[in-house]
Amino acid sequence: MSYPGKMLPDGLSDAPAIAMPARQLLGTVCVAGGAACPLFGRAGEASAILARVKADPAVSIRLTSDADRIPHYTALDAADFARLDREGLYNRKRDLDVLQRLGLVPGDTRRARYLYELLLQRVETPCGICACDTPQWEGCPLARSGAYEGVRAKGAASLVYDRPAADKAEARRLSVERVRRDPVLCIRPHHLMCMSCWVGGTGGEGTRGNDTLDEVYKRICRDPEVEVMLVEGNCEACHCCDGFHPGSTRCVHAGGLVRDYKKDLDVFQKLGLLPGARMNARKLLMLIYERIPSTTDICGYGTGVATCQEWSVCGGPTGNAGYAKARQTVRF
Repeated sequence: MSYPGKMLPDGLSDAPAIAMPARQLLGTVCVAGGAACPLFGRAGEASAILARVKADPAVSIRLTSDADRIPHYTALDAADFARLDREGLYNRKRDLDVLQRLGLVPGDTRRARYLYELLLQRVETPCGICACDTPQWEGCPLARSGAYEGVRAKGAASLVYDRPAADKAEARRLSVERVRRDPVLCIRPHHLMCMSCWVGGTGGEGTRGNDTLDEVYKRICRDPEVEVMLVEGNCEACHCCDGFHPGSTRCVHAGGLVRDYKKDLDVFQKLGLLPGARMNARKLLMLIYERIPSTTDICGYGTGVATCQEWSVCGGPTGNAGYAKARQTVRF
């Protein structure tokens, strides 16, 4: 194992903090909107879930369904069909309706923040999922109460942990101080490509909101010989990001933005370097520009094809024009 004794619990591959039928994800939103959703068997169950995801940005949720437990018809007889649990049948449909809208399958695990953002983006109303117009499928009368839609109008930040602006501002202040004074800059390798995209697109003017790569660029301009140590995972430019959780030091965007971890490793491979490698900034950037001609090679996985939302392509399938310009113009 890499970094023995220091690896963090994963939170995604490990056992999830919360496991729930997919329909209950939608149900928690209705509860947040004031509806007494009947999809929860225990009193206070939905409220406990909502309290957890509001307080803990790293919490993961596994969405389940019993759809793949249906017995083969040869194992059933007339008595079984006569005793059919209609609510269970309806719930299976609800589970699969929600999963289909999210582009997921039973057993998939994601950070709570990602799931609620995706749910509110793709499911405008519980009508058609929790309630239908056809006889025997009327469903829940609360589906038409407006409870879900009211929360959706407020956005996912009303449901999940949202890093306070003052916290991000203080983190940025401290990060700027570190970048300006540290004798060695500890930067994840793909962030030097992000910095280049920004420089090529803006000329290096302005302030970046979710990181301090603007300050990293200023430092490199002042001192091209400053030493950079390449690290795997979150680096000193990440600390003011809304997706950085100071408590766990992990990225809590989406699936932890696993695509960014892959970008780091792909850059290491292209450069023939390993985590912990040190090089002066001038030499390192020139090596990146020599070995990586386009963001498609890293941020588009070499093909420019997004295989799913979690593996979206940054900078477009044919590459980021800002990076291409930086390769031609950035010299120290």
